[in-house]
Amino acid sequence: MAYRCYGEEEAANLRQVIESGELWRGFGHDNFTGQFEQGFGKWLGRKYVLGVCSGSCAEETAVAALGLEPGDEVICPASAPIFVSFPVVSIGCIPVFADVDPRTLIISPEGIEARISERTRAVMVVHLWGMPAPMDEIMAVAKKHNLKVLEDCAQAFGPTYRGKKVGTIGDVVCYSLQQSKHMSSGEGGIFATDDPEMYKRALLFANGGMPWYGYGLEAPKPEPLGGVNTRGHFSFGHNYRMSELQGAVCLAQLAKLPEFNKRREAIAEAIEEELEGAPGIEIKLAYPHTEPNYWVYPVRVPAPLGHYGEINYLEVEFQKMQRERRTSMGIPLPDYVSYEPGTCPNAEAGAKQMRGIGTHHSREPDDARKDARALREEIEKAL
Repeated sequence: MAYRCYGEEEAANLRQVIESGELWRGFGHDNFTGQFEQGFGKWLGRKYVLGVCSGSCAEETAVAALGLEPGDEVICPASAPIFVSFPVVSIGCIPVFADVDPRTLIISPEGIEARISERTRAVMVVHLWGMPAPMDEIMAVAKKHNLKVLEDCAQAFGPTYRGKKVGTIGDVVCYSLQQSKHMSSGEGGIFATDDPEMYKRALLFANGGMPWYGYGLEAPKPEPLGGVNTRGHFSFGHNYRMSELQGAVCLAQLAKLPEFNKRREAIAEAIEEELEGAPGIEIKLAYPHTEPNYWVYPVRVPAPLGHYGEINYLEVEFQKMQRERRTSMGIPLPDYVSYEPGTCPNAEAGAKQMRGIGTHHSREPDDARKDARALREEIEKAL
């Protein structure tokens, strides 16, 4: 029988939500969504957590929480899901792509340093594959240039860097709860920080500018204007609220996360056993002082046998921005910002050597072994 990621725990919570007739999270913080936020904060070790409706919304909310202005530049890794850089565009800022370590496709401190300008305000660090980035060096660059740091942990629920969970090192963090992630509500996202002002900005942005703060934080009161009552939209914002249906599933999934992570560890060990010493294949790419928990297990192979296809600036929309010299939101691109092929040579070269083997916790180690053996045979034939 296949391993079931969802079961009676999720179903029981969902039945309770449906029977209540309250499928949205409402104004309170003691329902399923609020309980999940509290529980996730305890698991992660962050003071303020906000659930939202998707991982992309979490990313955009996290960028908004930094308090950036239109035209500010945000350094992004060249190699990452495009849901990392599109939120920067949508908030009115300019993504500037930094080169990466070609062995891991993770943003490098040197790549960040090379892209800093007088308009740079923040850097986005993606813990790609579920492998922690070299955070000491990255944080040193950020501190030197007074940059905010956003950690993207969409693929990294629980990996550690020098004993600290990733997601607790930068100023803000976002997670995705999409189906492929370490825990899931189908779609969904999480924002977290230790800064109450950043939490307030995040909540306003994700809640139509209405200050329905949790954690006992005091909210401003709307006042009538011209004798007409107002609802209290104190800033611009979207409706990115997490629903109670999502919160109900998330709360049940959070309790299972340790088990899910152990299953992923066992799958990664099986892959390593199959590929250890295989000609033309490089494994165990994680940095020193880190403990990964893999979303997908990365493997380096000879070029051009890699299949990685997420170099953001090579995508159609960024090529349009390059031609028009403005972002999709109409923000002019400075002359030194380029989305041309060759902008980040390490990323482009590394993509041609990177393959991934699935480590989803619904799989069995033997399934991953078969994939690893197939990859080994493919590479041996190509050599």
